[in-house]
Parts: sequence; structure tokens; C-alpha cells
Amino acid sequence: MKKLLLAFFAFFSFCNIQAQEFRIVKGGVTDSLPIPGTGNKTYAFYAPTNYSVERNWPVVFIFDPKGRGSTTANLFRKAAEEQQYLVASANIDLKSEPIDSIIKTATSMMNSIFSAFPVDPALVYTAGMGEGAQVASALPMFYRKMAGVMAIGNSFVNQQYLDKSNPYMFIAVAGDKDYMVYQMEDYLRFYDDLDFKTDVYYFAGKEDQWPEAAVISNAMTGFSLEAIKKGSRSADKDFIQKLYQNEIAYTEQLVRTRNYYDAYEKLDRMEDKYEDFGFEDDIEERMKELKKTNGYRSQRRDFRQATSFEKQQIEEYEYLLRSDIMTANFQNIGWWAYQVDELDKLKKSSNEAKSNMAYRLHGYLDFLTKKQFDQIVEANIPIDTKIFISVLRTAIRKDDPEAYLKIISLAGADGDYETALLYLEDLLKTGYSDMESLYNIEGILDLQFTREYNQIIKKYLGESKFYNDEIEPEEN
Repeated sequence: MKKLLLAFFAFFSFCNIQAQEFRIVKGGVTDSLPIPGTGNKTYAFYAPTNYSVERNWPVVFIFDPKGRGSTTANLFRKAAEEQQYLVASANIDLKSEPIDSIIKTATSMMNSIFSAFPVDPALVYTAGMGEGAQVASALPMFYRKMAGVMAIGNSFVNQQYLDKSNPYMFIAVAGDKDYMVYQMEDYLRFYDDLDFKTDVYYFAGKEDQWPEAAVISNAMTGFSLEAIKKGSRSADKDFIQKLYQNEIAYTEQLVRTRNYYDAYEKLDRMEDKYEDFGFEDDIEERMKELKKTNGYRSQRRDFRQATSFEKQQIEEYEYLLRSDIMTANFQNIGWWAYQVDELDKLKKSSNEAKSNMAYRLHGYLDFLTKKQFDQIVEANIPIDTKIFISVLRTAIRKDDPEAYLKIISLAGADGDYETALLYLEDLLKTGYSDMESLYNIEGILDLQFTREYNQIIKKYLGESKFYNDEIEPEEN
């Protein structure tokens, strides 16, 4: 995505378009508003209950990987109502659109909002999750006055196209089970080194997940407080007090659920966030009290031990994976499968730090092997290496059909029908039911006409295209 974003950077800019009139519901999400010049593309929109055209409003543009505009707009609804933001959430399926189309649609949506609603041009923000976070964090290249970006689980960063004369706030949000958590912290360090204002939030979740509304609301306070510090929003004491109390309520909820270390870390970040607003003594007192809690020290120890082990394990995985791919070492497939089984067991651990670590490590292994799989299967290299990485993928991600289908294709085309049939059955055991695709696998036309191939399909799907006679009962 990064290369494509840079390739299309020069072709899209913001311009004035004819203002449109929209009928919206105050205090509710209005869905399917049209994006001009994009055919049938739409977005969902939220305006606070006291919305009026008599004042200019902050606005946040949201991007969800699956284009769930209304759903994501509702996630931001609490923050938008309490902190007075307009929300526009794109109904764009980012996984099925080319990047040039995505950027064009995103900028058209933003232009549409600027023309139709009273937006404060100095208080424009973007937010997104996964691929949506990459889009959200790329848009400051096109809208130079961007005030802030909230990136959840991913980001796009390129120093070459970063306008250091117009710094914006970068808020990173990561799930504690998401393998991208360390990458997000790298992004924070990148922006910190450039003296951009930053903040970070964590939530109980994995990759490709939105945090709950309360976490989003807490994160949005970063934008609001930074705007107040810069003088872009009025320093209303009651408003600031309400923001603070909402965040304190969240830390108290963490304490009630015995997440003492998480609560302490949250307060530690709040100390910098609420600097100069007069809450320092209260925050410090709360942190002192948490340190006295019985569970705090043990949770801190568990967290440090887990993260230390995790970093060592990541280095080991990376080294061994490179070695096994280079040698196409099929004998080590069992070792990788064992690692996944152990991680699955650890996910169920009562030790939350170890459980979260297991989710992150498994997610990282999934990411790492998928990246290698995508590169290797398209490369001009020996078939043994292609089959190896495909078999390894089935050990790492047992319910992902892509690798099974590739093994069937490679083995069948190579005349190894036994292996192809074995992985056909393994694929169907996962619950795979797209029969049409099983008869469109490249390179195995002869195999698809065999009785054995069709009877395996019928055994699991109830029917097959050929030899659709009764399957003979297996001998005892």
C-alpha cells in the first residue's frame, strides 16, 4: 500500500465543489449519504444533538477496512456527542478497492463534508483501523492542515512526504493481543523524534478489531485537549473537568476488574496528557495508592517477564523460519505445529500477561508466514520451497483455505495425487464448503475427474460434480 500511496500522491488534492444539502438526524447516525463523483459510494454521518450551522465544528473522518460506516460512526458517537465533533465514516470496502480509488473517494468525501457542513478547517481529524488506519494516516499528505490522526492497529508513515512545518497529533491505539502493538510503539517513537504531539491507548483486543466506545472516547480527549492547549478550542473548565472525570472513571473500572498494572500505566500517561490543567496532584495520589495494591507488583512482574520472553521468541522465530525456508526443511513442520499448539494452550492461561503474549506471538507467526507465502508462491523458485511454505501455513493457520488450495494445486500438477488428496480432505475438515472453487484449482484438471477426488468432496459436502454415486462404506 505504501508504494501505491506515494505513486498517487501527486494526483489528488482538495478543491471546492458545489455545496450540497443533506437531511441529517441530530444525535443519530444518518447512513448512505452520497459521495459526489464516485458513483454509488456513500458514507455515514453523525452530528451532535445540539448541532447548528451557526458555528464551525471539529470533524473526524473514519475508515473501516470492511466499509462498515454506520457501525463505526456509532462507535465514535459517545465521543462525538460529549466532545462536540461531527463524524463522517466511509462505506468503502478497503479490501476490495484499489488504492487510487480509495484515496480519490476519501478526498471526495472530505470535500463533500467541507462544502455541506460548517467545519472548522483547523480541527480536521482522521481515524481508522487496520487498512483504514493506513488510509487515515496517509491523508495528511493531501490535507495539509490536518490536526490529528488516530491509528488503530496499523499506520502509514513516510518521512519524505511528512510536512514538518504542519505537525499534527498522532494517537496510536493497539489491542493487548495484537502482534502490531510493538510496531505501533515504533510509529510513536518516529513521531516523537519529529516533535509531533503523540499519545497511546491500549485495549483488550486482537488485530483487526475496533476498541470499545469508551476507549475511543478516551483517545479523542487527546485531540480535544491538544486543541485547547493550542487555542483552537475554548478552555472551558467544566468541559475539561468532564473529560478528566470520564478518563478517571475508566481507570476505576480497570481497578474494579483487578487490572491494577493497566490502571497505573493509564494514569501515568494521563499525567502528561493533563499537564497544566491542575490535575497533577490527584493523578499522583491515585498512582501511589495503586502501587500499594497487592496485585500491582505481581502484574507488573508478569508483564515484564512476558514481554521479555516474547521479544526473544520473535527473534528465534524469524531466524528459524528463514533457515527452514532456505532448506525447505519439511522435518521441522512438526516443530512449528507444536509451537502453535503450545501457544493455543497458553492463550487459556489465567496469567493475563502470558495469555496476551501468546495471542501476539501467534498473530506474528501468522503475519510472518503469510508474508513469505505471498512472496514465494509467485516467485520463480523450486516447487519444493513453494510446497514447504504452503504446508507450513496450514500448521500456523489451520483454518485458512488459501494454503491448502495451493498445496492441492502444486502437488496435483506435479503428479503427487496422494498429497493433493490428503490436503483436499484436510481442507474440507476445516469446514470449507466452496465446492465450485475445488473444481477451479489450477493445474489439476485430470485429478478433478477422478473418483477419489470426487468421493472426498461428496463425503464432506454431500455431493460432487462427477462420480456422484454412493460412497462405499469404509472397511473396519
